[in-house]
Amino acid sequence: MKLVTFGVEIPDPRSDGEVPRLTRGDFEVDKVLKGTFKGKTLPVYTGAGMGDCGRLGDFLNAAFYYHSDKFGVYEFGLSKTEFAGQTFYSTSICDYAKGPKDGQE
Repeated sequence: MKLVTFGVEIPDPRSDGEVPRLTRGDFEVDKVLKGTFKGKTLPVYTGAGMGDCGRLGDFLNAAFYYHSDKFGVYEFGLSKTEFAGQTFYSTSICDYAKGPKDGQE
């Protein structure tokens, strides 16, 4: 995780004009386990946690340990959304995730 930005607004086609404020993590992609991705950095969105099912804590940990081979490697399952010609990737507590405490120690 190269950068975490809290309070990012993105369009939501399901809302009634209200724009949700999310957390964006700019992930450095080492490998893709399923699907394809040609870039090296991928913006991924999540909520703040609690009622919006976000992974803010995981994002902050990944950013804090960015340079650590032992604690900085995370895997996240992502959901892909297309809106107004743009592609957005997001993750929540309902998606797959594997972090350092899940067997990478």
